[in-house]
Amino acid sequence: PRCRMAGDGACLAGVNHTTNETSSKGGVMNLPITPDFQVWTKAPAMTELQVVDGALMVAWADGKVARFAPLMLAENDPAADVLHSKSREMLISPLDLPADLQVQSADRDLSGAIIIRWSHERRASHFHPDWLRGVAWFDDDVQDLAPTSRISWNAAEMPVPPTFDGPAVLSDVGAELAWLEALAQYGIARLENLPQQDGLLEQIVTQIGPVRESNFGRQYTLEIKDDPDSNAFTSDALLQHIDMPTRESPHGLQFLYCRANTTTGGEGVYCDGIKILEDIRVEQPDAFASLCQDVWTFNNRAKSSDYRAKGPIAELNEVGQVTGIRFTPWLRAPLKAPLSVQRRAYAAVRTLTTYAQDDKYRLAFRYRPGDLLAFDNRRVLHGRAGYDAHGGTRFIEGIYSDRDDLFSRIRVLQKEQSHD
Repeated sequence: PRCRMAGDGACLAGVNHTTNETSSKGGVMNLPITPDFQVWTKAPAMTELQVVDGALMVAWADGKVARFAPLMLAENDPAADVLHSKSREMLISPLDLPADLQVQSADRDLSGAIIIRWSHERRASHFHPDWLRGVAWFDDDVQDLAPTSRISWNAAEMPVPPTFDGPAVLSDVGAELAWLEALAQYGIARLENLPQQDGLLEQIVTQIGPVRESNFGRQYTLEIKDDPDSNAFTSDALLQHIDMPTRESPHGLQFLYCRANTTTGGEGVYCDGIKILEDIRVEQPDAFASLCQDVWTFNNRAKSSDYRAKGPIAELNEVGQVTGIRFTPWLRAPLKAPLSVQRRAYAAVRTLTTYAQDDKYRLAFRYRPGDLLAFDNRRVLHGRAGYDAHGGTRFIEGIYSDRDDLFSRIRVLQKEQSHD
């Protein structure tokens, strides 16, 4: 596309800057690139565009209104001297912009791009209208970085995990995306019919993102040890819990791949920590307050490692929604607190454990060879029934990774499908 210089002569790469010319390709002007690789949802028609107290104000046909600070707009200008056209990352420092920068005027060109002219001697900036709508803040906004909405559940609402054909997920990106979106939404999703193949678990996990190692190694096997460094390496029943509450940031995802299981017992037990905490909020508000406020220390008690971390049991976002849980009954250190706090905190833990053991919340099933269970370790409490260690074979491999990598993989696949 042809480009006419504006202001200081800087040119927006790949964009026709003018308001009265069209590109040479089909007579259609090109919209500016966006400062990311996101495919933005088509914005409603813009009904108002004006400057209010030096900021940009935009209204849309659906009644939404948003305001944009000058510095936010200026540092996201997609011009080649502000944004690297390939990495889409900023090339400027916040100090490169005048502290008192103001929007002087705003209008649109024939392509629909928003043109901002500034109070200082600067060239005009051009913004994609769908990007501007996508980064707008509205009064009812809750910023959740997860790429899909979370859906809470109990056992009656979801008696089995969302289940997908493993070979299809391995061979088709659409099937992979459906599996990963279910994992992000429900906190748990199962693959079935996988082949018995050494290295397959790590192959599946690393397609999502890097493995996050732990004191149990890069990969571990749920086996009985003569000198166990965790209750997981026994045949005992395990109450529902998360793994790694002893870390400043507990591991976000866990993957369990069943290679063989002919033992009696050992059923997996899963429940949605978000659903449980939200129900406690309504039914036992005093217990919920303690779970949100009282700080516990969690420590592992192995001979060869000593990890410690502290925090409340319920994790909340900035608007008070439950986003996670940090709870492993047998890894809580004695609570060092005034007697009144001890009494309410231990009572709250008893309430939480009672809810978690209620069949209303417990999703229980047998691990089958070829099954892979993936779950959000910072949301879904998991446990197991005890099993007979002398009657049959039990071979389950495990790996950890993080939710950040899951969310990134989902966004990448979503963008690929949007481009398609």
